[in-house]
Amino acid sequence: MSAYSDEYKEYTMGLALLDIMPVLLFLASGLIMYSMYGSPLLLAGVLACFTGGLCKAIWKMIVVVSKKDLSGLTRMFHILMPAGFALMILSVPAGGRTAISGLWRSLTMMPAAILFIAGFALMCFMGYLGSHMDNSARSNWIEELVNTLAQLAVLAGVIAVYFGTFYHADITALAALESTEDVGVYEITKEDDAANGWLFDGPGTDSALVFYPGAKVEAAAYAPLMRQISQSGVDCYLCKMPLNFALLGKDAAEDIRADNIKNYEKWYVGGHSLGGAAAAMAADDAEEADDTSSWNGLILLAAYPTGELSTPVISIYGSEDQVLNTDKYNKTKTDGLWPDDFTEVIIEGGNHAQFGNYGVQKGDGKPQIDEVVQQRETAEAVSGWIRNN
Repeated sequence: MSAYSDEYKEYTMGLALLDIMPVLLFLASGLIMYSMYGSPLLLAGVLACFTGGLCKAIWKMIVVVSKKDLSGLTRMFHILMPAGFALMILSVPAGGRTAISGLWRSLTMMPAAILFIAGFALMCFMGYLGSHMDNSARSNWIEELVNTLAQLAVLAGVIAVYFGTFYHADITALAALESTEDVGVYEITKEDDAANGWLFDGPGTDSALVFYPGAKVEAAAYAPLMRQISQSGVDCYLCKMPLNFALLGKDAAEDIRADNIKNYEKWYVGGHSLGGAAAAMAADDAEEADDTSSWNGLILLAAYPTGELSTPVISIYGSEDQVLNTDKYNKTKTDGLWPDDFTEVIIEGGNHAQFGNYGVQKGDGKPQIDEVVQQRETAEAVSGWIRNN
């Protein structure tokens, strides 16, 4: 324990709490990056830097509360921070060419690139301040405010990369957006950006499905599946989602149903993966409103509900799916979240991504059938279930 310096007498708890803010912002940025790239070295580096920053913040709190200088905490800061940054840097070449190209795309993506440049400039400015200012409370306030702004800029850049990086619809999916003799495809555009997407208008007239895409998947990727379902007699509304994230637009189904320009007798809502979870929330909201607002059925592709449902459900997933959390899926059964009217269909040989046409998804299992077969079996299961519902 070092002697208590007179410079520390002006330190306040407010200053100590401010010291935690950039540490937490850095942790948030690091965890988002880890969720995108999945590198253990990256995660180790983020946690090391976070622990180092936390040691410094705790040191400052102890200075304020106990008037003691635990210099061991600051030594830990000076050891863990460079070690953490070194691990984060090493995670790039360790990830191979894919990691290097991914980092380059992230750093050059607009508007993230501007935010990263601003964050880097502010961190350089903070380093300059640290080498030219004393340890007074005033100097610490200035340094930590600059550091907080720097970490905010970096976090905003990371978030921009997260939402700007998504799975794109392939050529087959884009071709399925064209009208044919049996299915007309019409783009839906709302002035307030709500319920935008496409209507797949097939031969049916009494039933419609509103479908939510999976997280970070371009909605158009599900056009081939929607076309097949509409060919069987169920019109389909495929929703575009804000930032390709269905939870940000879970009320789109209600907006579409409220228009009901074709006077459908039965309405179904569904989705894939996180889009299915958002659809389940929409069904749950309708149940809580009143009986007349309930949907006629919920269609979940590689998804599960987060709350108890009474709306009839068909759940479909592939036997080779490695993205769906099967432990949580099975727990929803034991917890009694599924309704009495529950149908489960397992597509043998199917995986998570092949409900849409957007390529290979990270962490998914290798399929034993192609997407054409998986989507055909899915469309048959959905249309058959709706006919009998």
